[in-house]
Amino acid sequence: MDPGLQQALTRVAPSQDTAMHVPAGSVTSHLGTTSRGYFYFTTTALALCLVFAVATIMMLVVQKTDSIPNPPGKFPLKGGNCSEDISCILEKAPFKKSWAYLQVSKHINKSKLSWNKDGIVHGVRYQDGNLVIQFPGWYVIICQLQFLVKCPEHSVDLKLELLINKDVKKQTLVTVCESGAQTKNIYQNLSQFLLEHLQVNTTISVKVDKFQYVDTNTFPLENVLSIFLYSSSD
Repeated sequence: MDPGLQQALTRVAPSQDTAMHVPAGSVTSHLGTTSRGYFYFTTTALALCLVFAVATIMMLVVQKTDSIPNPPGKFPLKGGNCSEDISCILEKAPFKKSWAYLQVSKHINKSKLSWNKDGIVHGVRYQDGNLVIQFPGWYVIICQLQFLVKCPEHSVDLKLELLINKDVKKQTLVTVCESGAQTKNIYQNLSQFLLEHLQVNTTISVKVDKFQYVDTNTFPLENVLSIFLYSSSD
């Protein structure tokens, strides 16, 4: 080949080293940009899903609330007495299938509490301190107790336990009469709330560690156990 033509072709065609060489920094920068873009996209998608889920839940709650009729005039909410308010709400609420409202017995002699048999029980069976479920489904369980402690020379631990079939599902613990306290008498409220799916013949009961401090005299209407069937499985 003519030497002049060969030299011209060599200048026009890029060398193999030049064509294949890409700076390492450029590759790293490109991969980093891609990774950040994917991360931002994933985060935005998850955030949108979360907002949609919260909005759906709130809409369902509003629909559930709107379905509860206002109590008629003969069952006014009295504000100052929480127990009577709860009783009125339960009695006029739409969940008529299964619910109960019991006040604690005045004669407490063991950790497992017993309840007055003249309480309101509908679609549930009461037996030996237990509420026995008759219809399967999701139940709301509420317990509230008042304690009166005449402080000894040491601290006292008050504990409230909600049991399902003898298994503790929820508990509340508070310490009163701590060392150095000058108060002779302490009034203490303990309450617990539970939402649980229950089957037929499931039992619900309540235990307190220091049952002798349960105050059945000062606020007898404030020591209550209440349940209602929120959503049926039938």
